[in-house]
Parts: sequence; C-alpha cells; structure tokens
Amino acid sequence: MDPLQVIYDRAPIPLQHAMTTLSGYQRNRSRYGRTYWQHREWLADFDGWSLAEKLEHQAAELRDFIRYATEHSPYYRRLYSTTDLDEVRTPENLGLLPIIEKEELRTNASDIYTVSRRWAVEGHTGGTTGKSLVVLMTRDDMMKRMAMLDHFKARVGFEHRKMRRATFSGKHIVPPGQNRSVFWRYNHACRQMLYSTFDLTESNLCHYIRSLNDFKPNAIDGFFTSMVDVANYIERHDIKLQFSPVAIFPTSETVTPSGRETLERVFRSKVYDQYASSEGAPFVTQCRYGSMHVELASGVFEQLNGTDNEILVTSFTTHGTPLIRYRIGDSMVIGEPTECRCGIQSPLVRSIEGRRDDYLFRSDGAKINAGNVANLFKNMPNSLVKAQLIQESMGDVTILLVVDEARYRPDDDALLLKEARHKFGATTRITIRHVDDIPRERSGKHRLIKNSLAARSDG
Repeated sequence: MDPLQVIYDRAPIPLQHAMTTLSGYQRNRSRYGRTYWQHREWLADFDGWSLAEKLEHQAAELRDFIRYATEHSPYYRRLYSTTDLDEVRTPENLGLLPIIEKEELRTNASDIYTVSRRWAVEGHTGGTTGKSLVVLMTRDDMMKRMAMLDHFKARVGFEHRKMRRATFSGKHIVPPGQNRSVFWRYNHACRQMLYSTFDLTESNLCHYIRSLNDFKPNAIDGFFTSMVDVANYIERHDIKLQFSPVAIFPTSETVTPSGRETLERVFRSKVYDQYASSEGAPFVTQCRYGSMHVELASGVFEQLNGTDNEILVTSFTTHGTPLIRYRIGDSMVIGEPTECRCGIQSPLVRSIEGRRDDYLFRSDGAKINAGNVANLFKNMPNSLVKAQLIQESMGDVTILLVVDEARYRPDDDALLLKEARHKFGATTRITIRHVDDIPRERSGKHRLIKNSLAARSDG
C-alpha cells in the first residue's frame, strides 16, 4: 500500500482534509494547464461544426493517430508491418487492422507504451473482468480529457472549480476503524467535498444528509448506486433539502430509469450521463434534451459484428498507451448521425449496456458497489489476468484470481488484501484463492461479482 495512505490513515481528520486538498492541487498541475484551456476553447467551437466537417476532422485525426502509434510504439510497428496503412483513411477502413484484446494490452504494455513513466500520468483500471492494467498518459492527453469532461458539464450549466461539487467516489478517505461520524473530506483545490461510498449504512446516512445540507453543492457526481441510496434515504425520511444542484453526473455504473427518476425527483435536478473509461476510451455525453452524443473529437466507436452490441474503441487521447480497435468489453447501441435539438450534430447512442450495477455487502450491511469492487485492482501491477468476487453469506467475501505466474509476486496478495480491508472494513472476512480459470456465464460474459445474497433479496 502507498506509504502516504498509511500516513493519511493515522492522521487526525483536520490533517486529512489538508492532505486531500494538497493531493488536489498536485493533480491540478497535470490536468489544467495551457493545453486544457486551449482545448476547452476549441471544443466550444467544434460543437458548432457541421456533421461533414466533424467527420472529416475525425478521419484526419485517425490517420495521424495511427501514424503516431506506428512510429512510437514497437508493438504497433510490428503489428502493422504487413498492412498498407495508406488504405486506412477513414473509420470505415478500420476493419483492415487487427483487434486488440485486453490480455494483449496487459502482456505487451511495455512495448505499447510510447512514453516513460517519469513523464507520464499513470492510470490504473480494474474493470468488469478484474484484469489489472496500467496505462500511461501524456500530460497533453490528460488535459484534453479533462477539458472534454468539463466542457460537457459546462454545456448544462456547471463550471468545474468555480462551483461546488459533492463527489461519491471510490477514494479511501475514511480509514478502517474510524470512530467518528465524519464520512467526508474537503478538496479545496476543486471546491469538492468527497464522500465515502463505503460507509453508506442506514445509521450513517443522516450524517451524510446533514453535511450535504451544510455544503450545498452546485453539482453531485460519482457512483450512481451510492447517490440513489442517499436519495432513497432522504425520501423515506421526508428530509427537507436546503439546496438544489444544477446537475447530477453519474459515473462508472449503468443509469437505470427508476434510479434516474428518484435522483431527479429528490434533488429537483436533471441527471446527465456519460461514458468513458480508465483506459482512456472516447467519450459519450448526454445533452439537455437527453440525447447521448458520440464525441467525434475524442475518437471512434465501432460496433463489433456477430456480438451482443459489443464495441471496439479507438481513442485520440491515448498517445502514451495507444488504443486502436481495442476490445474494451462494453456494449452499446449506436444510431445514425443526426442533429439534436441541442444543436450538436453527431451519432447518437441509443443505449449503453456494458456497465453492471452489481454489489457486495460489508459485514455491517453497507453496499460495496460495482465501481468500488472494480477499483480493488487499480493498484495491482500488470499481473492479474482475471478476477471474480463471490459472496454467499454476510461478512464473507471470496476473491478468485487467475494470475500471470511469471509476473505475479508473493506480496501482491497482501497488497490486494489491504485494498479489500479499506473497502470492506476490518470485520469482513476476505479469502483469496488462486484458480486456473473462472468460467464464463451462459451468455459468454465474465462476471466480476456473484452475490447470492443480492440474488435472494432481489428474488
């Protein structure tokens, strides 16, 4: 575990607030420089381009990106050595190139990288398979991704870092064993109150609501199921809110119609969904009129033939770890390009089907949702092939691991166990088992979470 996390866990709460803010300012340095502001301005102009102009720009970016990957990545240079890249002129020609599987990305990462770790922004992902991946991003790409995200939010009235936001994420902000009912920490660098998603029990939720009413956020973002749990509590107890946010921005999980209705009814604010990924996938964002727009400036989505709406992604903001025809494991239904009432011309996504809303229980009954479970593996090295978490009784969780024996170290289990303790608490019994394989479901998909307790309660 990160030594700074150990220091943080032992620090008094006021110092934890200060450390959270310091971490925020450090992140700002790699996210909000000149490239960020230039790209924000360019994106505002790009919104007004015609569909033909946008598609022409996308094709030019695609050609440049493939050329960059071939020149700077030993892996892509070998992969495309027998392909005439001059024939790959538009997204329609991408079928001439091979598909990149997650396992190929993991095992060949060092040859795929085009930048050194020293100059890169490092990202980690667990995802729906539990596969551990480390991706390297250039600082320019990170700034462009943050510009796209903040531009999306600005379209509906929220300006990041100028307005207050409440975030329900997988950050370890409340140490295991804390005996005070303070389940939030403040990041002054972004005017952001971070709320723990690991302590949302019936007895704790009243403290969350009190903090929200004191803070009065202009936007709420983070894990969808956690925000719905908060909204349900407010409604059940007929609590009067002292604020109404400009917008609600869910991440990491599928937005269900019933959950959306609950959030919008309770907070008197609209929900705006989005799609991206820790690896750096292109963006899909929702506008004021509810349409899900493919952000053509960020990359290419392809529908994979012969599958259940599965997609391939090519992302223009992954120069450090190029993603070209990457099989990300998600599914979506993409419609024809059109002009929406919001004025933006782009293809529209009819549905996003790749993110599940499964969860596990902590021993005290708190739900640990799919986003937090996937984050268990974010700090693991590129040594985990597949994982699955199984719960058959309250207070017990079994983690099955398929590992790369050549890369997996003996102390990796200890690292994973420490991460699990932060998420499930000290009283939940965690068992790690190494297996040769984890069978897929009848549908052919791999499930990260199998919760018999949830299945019984839902049935």
